[in-house]
Amino acid sequence: MIDYNISPFHQDEADVRLADAMLFAALKSALGDRIEPFNSIHDRKGDRPLWGPDPWKNEAAGMRMRRAAYEEPAVVAALGRGKFLPAHEVQAEMDRLAAQGSGAAIRNMVDPANRKRFLPPGSRFDGVNREHIRADGPGFTILVHPYRQACWERRFLVVAGAIVAESPLRFCEEEPAMLLDPQNRLREARDPWRPLEEPDMDRIGLLHAAADALLRDWPLVSGAIDVGMVDGPDGPRAQVTEVTAARPGDVGILFADPVAYARAIAENLFLLEPSLAEDPFPPP
Repeated sequence: MIDYNISPFHQDEADVRLADAMLFAALKSALGDRIEPFNSIHDRKGDRPLWGPDPWKNEAAGMRMRRAAYEEPAVVAALGRGKFLPAHEVQAEMDRLAAQGSGAAIRNMVDPANRKRFLPPGSRFDGVNREHIRADGPGFTILVHPYRQACWERRFLVVAGAIVAESPLRFCEEEPAMLLDPQNRLREARDPWRPLEEPDMDRIGLLHAAADALLRDWPLVSGAIDVGMVDGPDGPRAQVTEVTAARPGDVGILFADPVAYARAIAENLFLLEPSLAEDPFPPP
């Protein structure tokens, strides 16, 4: 049995709640009695797998998954060949990137998917920037990699090393019912605050290819890869911007098809949750 966290302390935004509800409904249809709702105000008992949003992003197993992704050489290379540094060496690396015309992404390896900050050239690793990633004490390892402003970003949901659904990376809390229009799954937005537009299939092909290239080197079991277009020395190119290793529900699906995503999860359940391999009741 899988517990799916539906927390009263989760996001208040209507679009986040709607997307999560749509995903749980699709998972319930695909998995049947294998999955049940759970409320994070209660203490968990036993060792059931826990899916769904982690409202405080500090659940131990989830943190281990997110950290392990950024320890993968293929992920570090896809982000721009970053470096793992003690805090006192971060500023020098940021200055080196700035001299090449690039900003810096800084990630505290305690939880690099959440304790992160994206800084333009000339920024300082002190004060609010260091505090933001909660690295204001000694002994932290920081991943520093090049950062260029991305546009037309797209989220690719991954199950068992394959892309199973995708979405424009756009926040839609002002019009949450837009999530109900299947046509929006393929549309694009230049940045998360711009209106959706009809897709440029050539550009989407480039973004898709960048995610596929990473998956060939590192077959992510569960999570998402975000890819955007960045301006490089040779012109625009597709660049991986975020990698989130996460159990189902702990990464936003945005406009992606929840039914297709849930179906892929059900088909690969034992790969996602090996502890269920001995369960005598197969999913429907």
